[in-house]
Amino acid sequence: MKVSIIVPVFNVEDYLESCLSSLVPALKKEDEVLLVQGPSTDRSCKIAAEFQKNHPQIRIIGQNGIGLSNARNCGLKAAEGEVVLFIDGDDFVDSIALAELLQQIREDEYSADVWLTDYYKCFGSRGRHKLVSQIGMNQVSTVDGLVKLLPKHSCFWNVWKNAYRREFLVNNELFFIENSYAEDIDFITRLLILNPRVQTKEIPYYHYRMNRRGSLMNRVSLARIQSTVSVLENCVQRLRDERTACFAPLITSFQFEYLLNMALVQEVDPQQKKLAVDAFCKFKEVLSPATDCAVRCGAFCVQVIGVSKVSKVLWGFKQIKRRVEHREK
Repeated sequence: MKVSIIVPVFNVEDYLESCLSSLVPALKKEDEVLLVQGPSTDRSCKIAAEFQKNHPQIRIIGQNGIGLSNARNCGLKAAEGEVVLFIDGDDFVDSIALAELLQQIREDEYSADVWLTDYYKCFGSRGRHKLVSQIGMNQVSTVDGLVKLLPKHSCFWNVWKNAYRREFLVNNELFFIENSYAEDIDFITRLLILNPRVQTKEIPYYHYRMNRRGSLMNRVSLARIQSTVSVLENCVQRLRDERTACFAPLITSFQFEYLLNMALVQEVDPQQKKLAVDAFCKFKEVLSPATDCAVRCGAFCVQVIGVSKVSKVLWGFKQIKRRVEHREK
């Protein structure tokens, strides 16, 4: 069984060598790493070329568009492996853990369409790692079982912590929406609605760098807010339209994420704050009905004091959380 690892390469010169050095030892000689290059303005492409010279498993291809989603789509269309993983070029993996996961997947053959794991958050230059445990030792094989397993209000939609059967993605046209933010939320929603065969693995291998310099997730623009809100609205409605009881916790998670994103209003250009607030004009439709106490409380506050004031409160809590994380480094 051949494995394809897709790595978008765009202005990640400070991290790419670490990423690739952690990936290559986990692979067999028949596997491949697809480096999908965008129009970088730093040394990223040079680093990629140097690695390709020394590692025959590495293939370099160019994007036919721009952005993370386009890079992933180009990689998925070019991939030759039966199993694909999406790794961001500014993160890295535990080589031994990834090798173990891939070995188990090879032994499982085609018993699943998606293999899910936990992951680590990596803070600061000191490299403090914190395990984000959503799956733990629990073993599930259905979407229903997975949804019941996920912790309340958890961010479960990161695509880079899972492995996927390529045929399942391609046959169902499961590509990433382009020219948008929150593409992972949209992707995972469409994936779960298809009711894939899932398999959980207690082998966390992915290390996600938090608040790294230059990350797209650290830039708050009006476009990011509008796009994220639109994706969340669409995903909530999509899940409601399925009329499947097991999706209720997913809807709650997206409603909670919708509320949390109101904090971003305080970080956008002051001249665009009104437009950022207006992006949440459908909050009544998104947050109601709600079964979760926190969501109901948040919806009530938005109804009474408005999006702008709620965003200030949430932004304050966000700053406190950041300071606590900084002290823990």
